[in-house]
Amino acid sequence: TGYPTRWEDQTKYRGGWVVDGQRQKSLRLRLQGKWGTLTNIFYNPYLPTLDDYFEPWTYDYQNLITAPLADEQPTARAISMVTGKYMDTIEAGPNWDDDLGGSQVYANNDPNFDGASD
Repeated sequence: TGYPTRWEDQTKYRGGWVVDGQRQKSLRLRLQGKWGTLTNIFYNPYLPTLDDYFEPWTYDYQNLITAPLADEQPTARAISMVTGKYMDTIEAGPNWDDDLGGSQVYANNDPNFDGASD
C-alpha cells in the first residue's frame, strides 16, 4: 500500500493532476492552487499524519553491550524515537509491505486494486 500508508490513494491525499473543467485542456493540481497553499500553510488536512508514516523507532543496543554472560542471547527491545519509551509491538514501517509483498492484508488495502476482479 506504499509509504506513507495508501500514498497512492488519490481520493484521500488529493494528489496528482486534474483537467480544469473551465479551460478544457488545462491541467491543475488536485490538492490546491496558489491560494489554497496560502490558506493551508500551517495545517493541511489532506497530508499524511504520523500514523500514516508509522512511529519511528530504534533499538536498545546498550542492552546488547552490557548484558551479563548467560545461556540465552540478550535482545534489543524497540524504543520509540518520538516518546523514548519501549514499544511492545511494531505493526509496520517503511517498505514493510514490500518485504511482505504477497500478503493478502496489503493487497486487499491497495487502492490500485480497487475494482479489480479476484
